[in-house]
Amino acid sequence: MAVSTENAAAAIREWLQENVTGNREVSDDEQLIENGVLTSLQTVELVMFLEDRFGVTVEDEELDEENFASVRTIADLVTSKSA
Repeated sequence: MAVSTENAAAAIREWLQENVTGNREVSDDEQLIENGVLTSLQTVELVMFLEDRFGVTVEDEELDEENFASVRTIADLVTSKSA
């Protein structure tokens, strides 16, 4: 089942608020890795959440700063994998 970018982004923002930012809202374009919001361990935890929630598989070579730079880039990755 295809996932919309909006649904993926909403779930990612919610996960970040609950697990990373202490309920601080994150915009879709905020630089997560560059600004130190998301650590490497949190990125792995986020991948596990995405795989469980959306039934996608994130390959090792996809675990890079380009794909995990912002909520928008992560949502785009999930959407492309669920199509």
